Amino acid sequence: MSFFALKVVALLSMLWDHATYVWPLDLPFAADYIGRIAAPIFLFSIANGYWHTRNLKRYALRLLIFACLAEYPYYLLFGFHGSIMFTLLLGLLTLKLMDWGNGKRAGLGYLLAAGVVIAAEHFALAEGKGRYILFILAFYLTDHWPVRKKALLWLFLMPLSRYRLIWMFFSEQFTWRWFHMLCINALGPLLGVAFTFCYNGKRGLAFPGDKYLWYVFYPAHLLLLGLVNAKIQGLW
Repeated sequence: MSFFALKVVALLSMLWDHATYVWPLDLPFAADYIGRIAAPIFLFSIANGYWHTRNLKRYALRLLIFACLAEYPYYLLFGFHGSIMFTLLLGLLTLKLMDWGNGKRAGLGYLLAAGVVIAAEHFALAEGKGRYILFILAFYLTDHWPVRKKALLWLFLMPLSRYRLIWMFFSEQFTWRWFHMLCINALGPLLGVAFTFCYNGKRGLAFPGDKYLWYVFYPAHLLLLGLVNAKIQGLW
């Protein structure tokens, strides 16, 4: 599966997730898995982009510009700030910080990256908080691992990152609500991770300005859905 195909899957998944937020569907909860595929692919794209970018500063600036452009549409739709675009930018900068630190002293970069993960988790800086930064690091550090080894890591890492669900299990015991949340927030994203295992290292379909399509689509669809949702809610 090419990088272009992966991004198409991620965009369709994201569009489904956000559209069903505006128009909830009376479907089995398994349908919610579709909307959880997107995030791991976007996080993977940052690790992959870091490997292949020719100009890190330009890449980071592009993320910053579109993160700012998406902030009002994100707030309009969801009612709070901190879209995943800021998470992707922070993840990219964390990769650079890690490599810089390790270049200064062995292991220093890992400590610095761990500090960013903890800070992002504690202060809830953006969508996904520290665990999404951790996932970007995991994608980057395991890039050349065999698929079987990566699968074992993610089968452990993804549920562990949902530590609140583990606490919920011990505090509430087994309930349908707990199982429902586990399936959507742990098993669902694993489907997205599985898609990244199909990446063949090729760019895939390309056309003039194709890189900007993905950036423009994010704030544009949020703005459209946000306006529709405001109309439905009678806010204007």
